[in-house]
Amino acid sequence: MVFIHRSFGDKFHDIFFLLQLTFDSFTLGKFVSFTAAGCPDGSLQISEVERPDVGGLWCGTSWGPAIYYSETPSVSIILKLLRLSKDQTGFNFDFRMAYKMIKKSDAVVRYGNPFVGIVRSLYLSCSQNCTAIEIARTKNFPIFSPMIITQVVGTPASTERTSAEYANTSMAMPVQMVEQHVPSPTKPSSEQFLGDLISGTYCSRIFTDCDRKKCRLQSPNFPGLYPRNLTCYYAVRQHEVPAGKHALIHVKQPRGQLVAVRARPATQAEAPPRELRLWQDCDVVQDYVTVYDGYTTREPVILKFCGGGEPVPEAISSGPEILVEFTTSPYGTFLHPTPPHSLHGFQLEVQVTFVDAESPTYAKNKRCEFWLRGTGGGILASPRHSLPRNSTCLYHLRGAGPTLPSPTPPRPLPKFPEQRPGTVWRRPAPRPPQPQFRVWLSILKFHVGTSLSSTDEDCSTTLMVWDGEMMPLSECNDVACEKERQRYAERMGDPIQPVLARPSSNTTLLARYCKDKVPKTCDHAILQNTSRPCSLVESFVSSGSSLTIEMRMIESTALRQVLFIYFMKNFRPVNFRAMYEFVDLHQDGDPYGSGPCSRIFYSRTRDHYSDRKFQGPRDIFLYGRGGSKNISCVYRFEGEHDEVVKLRFNKLLNGNRTCRSVGNSDFNRLLCVDSENFSVKVLDLPWPNAPPIQRDCLCSNRSLPINIKSTSNIAEVHFNVLSMDALDDYNNLFFEGTWDFVKTMPCMQKRRVRGPSGEIKYTPPIDDDEKHCENQPWLIDPGPSQYLYVKMDGVIVSNSTKCATKNRIIVHTGGAIHVSVCPKPPADSSHHVVEVFSDGWAVSSNAMILAPGQDPIRTIAVEFIVKEPASYTVTWLELTRRPSVTSTAGLQISRDCEHRCPELDACINASLWCDGVSHCPSGYDEALTHCSVLLQLPPLQLALGALFVITVLGVICFIVWRACRRRGRRSISQHRLKSISSETAIIDGKEVIC
Repeated sequence: MVFIHRSFGDKFHDIFFLLQLTFDSFTLGKFVSFTAAGCPDGSLQISEVERPDVGGLWCGTSWGPAIYYSETPSVSIILKLLRLSKDQTGFNFDFRMAYKMIKKSDAVVRYGNPFVGIVRSLYLSCSQNCTAIEIARTKNFPIFSPMIITQVVGTPASTERTSAEYANTSMAMPVQMVEQHVPSPTKPSSEQFLGDLISGTYCSRIFTDCDRKKCRLQSPNFPGLYPRNLTCYYAVRQHEVPAGKHALIHVKQPRGQLVAVRARPATQAEAPPRELRLWQDCDVVQDYVTVYDGYTTREPVILKFCGGGEPVPEAISSGPEILVEFTTSPYGTFLHPTPPHSLHGFQLEVQVTFVDAESPTYAKNKRCEFWLRGTGGGILASPRHSLPRNSTCLYHLRGAGPTLPSPTPPRPLPKFPEQRPGTVWRRPAPRPPQPQFRVWLSILKFHVGTSLSSTDEDCSTTLMVWDGEMMPLSECNDVACEKERQRYAERMGDPIQPVLARPSSNTTLLARYCKDKVPKTCDHAILQNTSRPCSLVESFVSSGSSLTIEMRMIESTALRQVLFIYFMKNFRPVNFRAMYEFVDLHQDGDPYGSGPCSRIFYSRTRDHYSDRKFQGPRDIFLYGRGGSKNISCVYRFEGEHDEVVKLRFNKLLNGNRTCRSVGNSDFNRLLCVDSENFSVKVLDLPWPNAPPIQRDCLCSNRSLPINIKSTSNIAEVHFNVLSMDALDDYNNLFFEGTWDFVKTMPCMQKRRVRGPSGEIKYTPPIDDDEKHCENQPWLIDPGPSQYLYVKMDGVIVSNSTKCATKNRIIVHTGGAIHVSVCPKPPADSSHHVVEVFSDGWAVSSNAMILAPGQDPIRTIAVEFIVKEPASYTVTWLELTRRPSVTSTAGLQISRDCEHRCPELDACINASLWCDGVSHCPSGYDEALTHCSVLLQLPPLQLALGALFVITVLGVICFIVWRACRRRGRRSISQHRLKSISSETAIIDGKEVIC
């Protein structure tokens, strides 16, 4: 048996220097196994004085240099030859070794110092006569302690200051070397931090706060040969974490040339190209690096690798702690033949990142299960850290808010129920409760990188969307039980079966995503193109308040990379992004009408609502971002007959519309101007089955908060938005207010009038009944198929109108404000008259007759705004369209009705014809030609009567003529007689000339 022990070191400047041992030629017995009795003939053991003895052995044959770099300046080698070769043609013991001292500042691969320097090399070899050698001291070289060679069998040793060669026939005795401890100098900021060595261990180290240090995890004696029979632990912990953040530790090495962990058997060389091996492939040599997601070996394993030449996948912890374990087999042999590279072991980079502590980007308590509850939404992404093999991640999405669905008030029984034999009155069965929330999910991206593992099935990594709840992942709450199960499966070589989540009984699968199978995505949302939101065709909507995303992975996510053409860049291995939103279906009040957002509030159930709040809907599908263009909601408030509605508006968002709420004294209310795309209108409903009376219109928050009190026991709020785009939702189109009912004295007058004609007179109120009705409007209700013509003295108010009074008369047509009338215009306009027609009326005879489904509202409401005592009169007249007949040629031929107003081109009721009151503007209905009795006779009788009258008149005229004629003849005769007498007298007095 041959036993040689050699020690090398510097007893003065040892802390600043390292030793490099180069085995140029090595043969020591034969190598059998890495794990058991691997060196039966002899072995080489390398140890360092300040490190515990780990007992690892080297043997076998190597043709080529094998380099060992010490961790300390004092190194001992022990060579044992237990059995010489019996074959005379060969030999089993031969080695040639050289060593030199290296400054730590020159060890750039290990420490990262940019300055390179090499100290003078000294070569040692063993000859047959081993002698002690003392290296001479010079001013240019460090002083080494003498090598003390003890010969167990042979001549006494001698020393001399020269290099020596050691023959195979002698062996060295152990040498002890005392190392001087000197405080280490301050490390520069650019220097790599290799951790704090744990006392009593060979290579286990602790790293803290690597966000401010250049932390590097290195195999012992890197970049040289690493010892055998060794286990090193590298514990990385982040102590200082910013408030509201969570630390993640990254361990990676993008440069594959810095990783070379023995992976092939002794008969196989690591010829290029080398490859990185994983999991069970590292059990051949049992030299491997294991990364744990935590601070102990009981934590889940996220990566196990050996080999090298390729980038090490990035392993990311789920918390501020990570543990890296480096294990080597008890026996080893130098590579045969020696590879062209001289690097052994590994160097890993450490990086620290911080994520939001309350974000679903990391698994808490080592369980990849996230519970997201709320009323808003957000973006889901795959975990920012690595997941171990056989991982299942669950994202439980459940809508939950502080408000609860409003109770449905009991429906009152009829006051006078129908009495039938066997009739039993019961309340209707309660409706099944509707979910308060629904989950809207859009998968924006699902990408599975290329796996480095050989077991990469098409759907080994899958993502499933479930409609409903899923049971928790595992009943095993202890991380250790899952860890032990994984470790057992890995070591036995059995395939790992995934831990499957269990769906509830009412849960259904909506979609399943695999590497090459993507059912539907909303990938254009990644481009942040706001003009095109995710549609329902591209998304999923749950049927209830919950939805679950399940992601299963057979392989560790640290083993997937994306290969580019020129370089390898690590990406997140399983990268998915999803946009989720909890759609709030809750609305105050109870359903009303057929609208999706129309609600009703009763005075009898006011105690059921603590805050008595009403607001715009929060259902995103009613807005532009959810796919709707317009929205129309009606909020109805019904009080008792002696109550009025009191509303208060506290918040209003119009989506940056240009509309403004402006107070108008001519209408005595707020009006919306400059836009019709957004409005919140308050309306009174004084009469059943009649259009409402608009009170105020809000479209901007300049008048808020504002209190509005109705004039009737029923009021409505109409919320209307038109022409919405993809950016519009309840965050920018919204209103909020409160409601209540207050007692008041009801109006007992009948202010709903009807008839073919009539007038409404306003006089200042005298008694209490009239005072209670002072602010109540009047409604003129026409008969079936009738229209109204309303007339009053005054002028229509405009910006340039001058009015002699503050009083106004407001006319409402079609349920909307029509005009405001000044009842007392200036003196030069005192004879002006305002005429108003019902909606749908046209004076032209060629007016289009509307279809029955588009029949307009023909009622007209009149409202007196009186601020000064005065009396006013408003008259109305019912109109009917003139009938028309169609000829065979298809032309409409007008046929006048019996009672009409030509200037209105309309027919009026027969009772108004010739009643002594002019109803038509021109008084045509009271013309003599229409109202004379004689002209009312039939034509034949009228002709006979006319003929008789003419005959009588003719006879009378004839008689008168005859009498006058007789009387005229008699007067002529007498005149002639008188003339003759006169002439005779003349003749008598004169001469007669013949």
